[in-house]
Formats: sequence, structure tokens, C-alpha cells
Amino acid sequence: MSDDVKRPELGKLRSIFWPIYQTELRKFLPMGLLLVCILFIYTLCRDLKDTLIQTLATGGGTEMLSALKLCFVLPLSVVFVVLFMKLSDKFSNAQLFYGVITFFVAYFVLFGFVLFPRVDSLHGSLEFIEKTRAKLPWLHWIIPCVTNWTYSLAYIFAELWGSAVISLLFWGFANEITRTNEAPRFYSFFGFLGNIGLLASGKLVQVLSDSAEKKTDIPEMEAFGLNLKWQMFFVLVCGILTIVIYWWMQKNVLTDPNLYTPGVGTKKKKHKMGIGESVKYVCTNPYVLFIALLVLAYGMSINLVEVLWKSQAKQFYTDSNAYSKFMGGVSFRTGWLTMVIMFIGTYTLKNFKWRFAALFTPVFTGVTALILFGVLLYKDKVGDAPVSFGAGLWGASLLPASVWLGMYQVACAKGVKYSLFDATKNMAYLPLSREEKLRSQAAVEVIGSRAGKGSGAMIVSVLTNFIWPGKTVTMQPVMGIVMCLTIGGVLLWILSVVKINPAVISKMEERAREEEDAKARPASKAPAEA
Repeated sequence: MSDDVKRPELGKLRSIFWPIYQTELRKFLPMGLLLVCILFIYTLCRDLKDTLIQTLATGGGTEMLSALKLCFVLPLSVVFVVLFMKLSDKFSNAQLFYGVITFFVAYFVLFGFVLFPRVDSLHGSLEFIEKTRAKLPWLHWIIPCVTNWTYSLAYIFAELWGSAVISLLFWGFANEITRTNEAPRFYSFFGFLGNIGLLASGKLVQVLSDSAEKKTDIPEMEAFGLNLKWQMFFVLVCGILTIVIYWWMQKNVLTDPNLYTPGVGTKKKKHKMGIGESVKYVCTNPYVLFIALLVLAYGMSINLVEVLWKSQAKQFYTDSNAYSKFMGGVSFRTGWLTMVIMFIGTYTLKNFKWRFAALFTPVFTGVTALILFGVLLYKDKVGDAPVSFGAGLWGASLLPASVWLGMYQVACAKGVKYSLFDATKNMAYLPLSREEKLRSQAAVEVIGSRAGKGSGAMIVSVLTNFIWPGKTVTMQPVMGIVMCLTIGGVLLWILSVVKINPAVISKMEERAREEEDAKARPASKAPAEA
């Protein structure tokens, strides 16, 4: 009964709320649980990295985030891809998965239990930072990245976890084992189950940060350190669970012909490509190039919106535990909003064409970003003067309004991204051969994703360090330029979807025919083999 033709049609409600057949649960549920663990770790570390840089890093601030993304995360992403490609020639996919997970989790645990308690002796002082800035003013935001090196490494590892583990390892594995006729039903619901990780980690951060806030009898740093140790303990537990689930699937799912069709897409196998050849392949293959543009445009657009919002949040939450609690709340809201949006996403993928589903995310992101920009521009216009707009809710200041509006804009945009953007983007990879998927995803998801965010970071860094030194991202004319470039990124995103749509439909139909042929072949040989 692995062939969908022999299965009964799902009812309307079932197709929206649970479009999974009973025989598919042994593959679907472990994949969902795998994503739960991966997103749980990602959310804990993502909230932590912002708290470290925004509230604890000596000489740090919102502009330091852009310096880290541009000067450290982007080049190290390239290094990671180079190493990953070289190791992929020597080790199996399973060995790579175990090694990457172990490496990342090991640093997070080391940071929480060994490095953070000793940051006073490991980091540079504010006096040293200011003296160095006076000598090297063009490195104003690079200097604290180096002097706060343990925080910077934690930030880099958290950023790379999103690109390397979620986009490359998890979705690469999902694309390998998911059949084309399963993808529209599976992919949104992978995200639905996975967002349990966001809910759990967001609530955990809130509870731990709230507990740390109440410890008034000890210094703030010590209270935050206890909070951090508990978070890293849960990272370790989920890291072990991630490896165990993946190992179980290797033993029980990839060996079951009813759940996994090996060999599809491997007939066009090519020689192993290096990093230069992979990037060249992406740039010269129009199909993969437009996938890369989708990822790049998303990264640039969302980064520009987030840096404005986080600048507002830093002004409103100055205490490290309060900021951590707020970020936990953001993750919790993102989790439940995403789970609600997932039902819309699943229905959209099943009942509408790929283009409509793929366009939903950029259109939604662009519209909600314009609303946020409008509030920020109005806030900048009135300054500190009493305002009537929103006074009943926020008093005389629009700062709380911009913080909370930005929070819901980011939460909803990420919810749409997790439910529709990730699903449609990864469906576009399905028709590629195994070699093409491995190389394309390594170059696009890690380098392309980081290049998108890096381009956003470069824009902010150039505007605030060279063109208008001393200005922040929420001041004019910086914010006006950021707004125009954000909308430009969204338009590029939309154009890429429109351009790639015919090829996606054609290639997915071809892949579906290959899968049908592959499923028919073992059946015809079964009696002879028996």
C-alpha cells in the first residue's frame, strides 16, 4: 500500500489537519521529532546569542550584530562548506550528521559550563576597547567582537546551527527520503511538529529567565550564569536525542522499501565537485541560481527588518535576564503562531499551485514590514514629544509599540517562512539528483543564506560606520534607505519565484515519474529474488 493510487482519498478535514496515512507514520513521526530537537536547540541558542551581544558584551550593541554577521559568520560559513564538502567525499551522510551535531553541541556545553563563568578573565576590558577604538576607528564594531570572543563564538555557532543543521543536514535528509507525492503533505507538517521545539524552548527561556530575575540576593551575571547552565544542559539532552533518532531511522526507515525508495535521481551522477565548482554550478545553472536568489533575498530582507526591531528592543530591555525573558516570549509566540499558520500552509500546498504557495511568504513579509516601518518612521518624526496615536495603550512613547509590533511582525513572518517558504523551497530541490542536491544545498543553504544576511549586515555597517558615522539604524536617513532596500529584496524574491515556477513544475513531474518506475521495478523482481 505504499502507492498513493491504491489509497483512499483523504477527507477535507483530514487533508487539512492530518494528511498522513497510517503506514507513513514510522517515517513521518521520527522526522518530526528530529526537527523538534533541532529547533529546540536552535531557539535556545538563538535567544542566547542576542542576549549576550545586546546586553552583556562589553562595548557591544545592535551594530555589533551586523559586524559579526558580515566579518565572521559569512567567511566561517564558507569555511564550513569547504570542510563539509571535503568530508562528504570521505565519510557517509550518517557519519557527517553525527560529527556535525556532536561538534556544535560540544561548544555550547563548553561555553555554558566552562567559558562563561570565566569571561572576566577571558574578555578585554572597556578601557582596552576604547583605547583600541581610538587608534583604529575604522574597526569600531569589529574590536568588541574580538575582545568578547567567547560570546562571538557562541553567536557564530548559533547562526551556523540554523544554516548547517536545519537547512543542510535536516532538510537534506528530508529531501533524500521523502517521495515527491509525499512532500506537499509532509513538509508543512514537519514544521508543525518541529515548532513544538520553539514552544518548549521559548517557554523554558521565559521560566529560567524569570527565576533568574527573582534572585535579587546575587549579582545579575551570576544569576544569568545559572540560567545559562540549565539552558546548555537541555541543549546537551536534545543533542543526544537528535543523534539517537537519526540512528533509529537509519536502521528502521531507510531499510524499509515501503517507506524509502533508494536510487531515484542517482542515474545522472557526476564527479565530486569542490567548493569552487559548486558555486560555479549554482551560478551557471539557472534553476539552482533562482533557488539561491530566493534564499539570499529572504536573508537580506528579514535581517534588515530584524536589526531595526532589535535596536528598539535593546532600548526597552536593558537587563540581561529581562531581555532573555523577552526573547523567550518571542520564540514562544513564534511557535504557536507558526503552528496555526501551518494548517493554512498545508491546505495551500495541497490545493494550490507551487507558485501561489511560494509567493505567499515574500508578499506577507513585505506588507507587514511596511507597517512596522510606518510606525518607526512616525516614532522618529515625533521624537520625544507627546503623541496622541497609541497614547491610550502605550502612554506618550511609541517605543513599547514599536517593540511589540516588531515582535509580532517577526513572529508571523517566521511562522509563514517555516510553514510555506521552507516547504516550497525544499520541494524545488526534490527533482535534483543526489549529487546535485548535496552540492546545491551546501552552497545555497549555508553560503547563500549567510550571504543574504551578510549583505543586510554590510548595508547597516556601511551606513552607520562610513556614510553617517555615529548614527543608529533607527535614525534618518539610515532607516529610509534600509526600508527601500528591504522592499527591493522582497521584489527580487517575488521575481525569483515567478522565474523558477515553470521549471519547478516540470522537474517535479519528471521526478514523480522516476519514482513510479523505481517502485515498479522491485515489485516485478520480487518472485525471482525470493
